[in-house]
Amino acid sequence: MSNITWRKSATKDVRPFFGAATLESSVELAEIRLYEDGAFMADTAHAVEPSDSQPLDIVIRPNLALPAEMPMAKGDLVLAVTAVQPFMKKTIVVATHKVSGKIPDEIGVGSDIIDKLGGSNVIIEVALCLGKQLAKKPGSPFLLGHWLSKKSFAIKTPKLAEAFPIEPMTDEQWKLIGYPAKTLYTVQYIGGFNDPVGKDSHLATVRIHADVHKKLTLESAQRLAKPMMASLAAEITGHIIAASVSEWEGADEAANGSPLSAFLKRMERIDSKFTFEKFKEFAKEPGMPRLKALLHADQQSVRSIAEG
Repeated sequence: MSNITWRKSATKDVRPFFGAATLESSVELAEIRLYEDGAFMADTAHAVEPSDSQPLDIVIRPNLALPAEMPMAKGDLVLAVTAVQPFMKKTIVVATHKVSGKIPDEIGVGSDIIDKLGGSNVIIEVALCLGKQLAKKPGSPFLLGHWLSKKSFAIKTPKLAEAFPIEPMTDEQWKLIGYPAKTLYTVQYIGGFNDPVGKDSHLATVRIHADVHKKLTLESAQRLAKPMMASLAAEITGHIIAASVSEWEGADEAANGSPLSAFLKRMERIDSKFTFEKFKEFAKEPGMPRLKALLHADQQSVRSIAEG
């Protein structure tokens, strides 16, 4: 696995590299397969349910299509496959292959990589990138990692971590909404824990101090970030469960496709005897100690701290 740091070269779809415009569609035909016996698909958005019986086995077909007349030397380019966790702002380089050599027909994304990124809400990116530093020239890429063509495959489950935006807050912003300047985080529950997940819907708004958020998203601070993010994710989920009691305490079962349904399935992987009734029982305990223990087990908090 490469230790190269790949730079994000654009925040919008508008590309400044008019000198390499003929390469923009080079990975448009890339496909993804989610399961061992599944079909390859060109679709860029995929919703999956966590399941022990059918674990993710992600494979990418780059289907690289280069123009007959290359605007730059093949030796300057690489095909890169990366896995991204937007919640943690973490990127893992899965594979890089020189365009001047043999590009594999299929590139596997290991289950260990998906596990490191939390197992859900992962974006797999296929990109044609600059593989070396070049002299600056108008309209042409020059930095190592500049991408010329990119396709992203979003893989989502109705897991809590992706159901709320993270809003960094400065001292002044905290004070404006009535909190102490050095508040670590707050959770504002909106609703929908036991409703089917809708497009662009959010369960809650989570605010976190800007200084802490910056530290947690630095690549150099991952030894600190990994255990803290795991602990925060467990605690935030606990807040949402406590705030949503009125939505599910009278229900006979969790609604299909809801974050609650996905949560129960995840808990069953830790405790095979975990049921909706047991969930209700645990949620009624003052402080929810047993439920919080399951949440931390799900987020692998102990492992994150021990390995940090």
